[in-house]
Amino acid sequence: MGIGIRSRQLRIYELVLKSPTCLFYGVAGAGKTNILLTLTRDLCKKDRPCLYVSTEETLHYEKVGKQVEDYAYTLFTEVYSLDKLLELVFHTSYMNFQTLVVDSINSLYRAVAYEESSLAKFTFLMGFLRNMSELKGLKILASAQVRAGEEDVEASGMSLLDYYFDTIFQVGFEENKRFVKLVKPRYKTTPINYFEINEKGVVWM
Repeated sequence: MGIGIRSRQLRIYELVLKSPTCLFYGVAGAGKTNILLTLTRDLCKKDRPCLYVSTEETLHYEKVGKQVEDYAYTLFTEVYSLDKLLELVFHTSYMNFQTLVVDSINSLYRAVAYEESSLAKFTFLMGFLRNMSELKGLKILASAQVRAGEEDVEASGMSLLDYYFDTIFQVGFEENKRFVKLVKPRYKTTPINYFEINEKGVVWM
């Protein structure tokens, strides 16, 4: 079963297809990386090559290795500094990738948030990605780390993420079940999808 399964509550796959920029944020272990890997597997084809960037050493290479043919048109790479991420994104503008996946987009910003230039760099990164999406048609898929409070869960740099991403989902746990909740665009009722993770990826319930 792939991520394209229809849901009565929320059609994740259709929303991702329609949206130029999609963000999944949530607590550690909620399933963000697995969602991005499943989306990458389903969306990245010969006519739509993808670049998958890991910034936090969480990429499940063993899962990718078991499905090599499914990821034949995806290039995987890793970066571990905000400056290197900026450099990579800049070079991507000269490449032929149709989709850019960043897991996670704010982790390197969180690591240097205390530095005077970090906010300016992160803002430039978000603006540049948005510009590539609008001018080149580059689809952006990303995850974001969060800091968990007693009453809420908020992604670092959320004000910028909310400004630059068209579609935003929260990923988390509810009564021992994993869920994806659409938080942007906002509707009168909040659609929720539940999912499980197996060795092949995400299975929607």
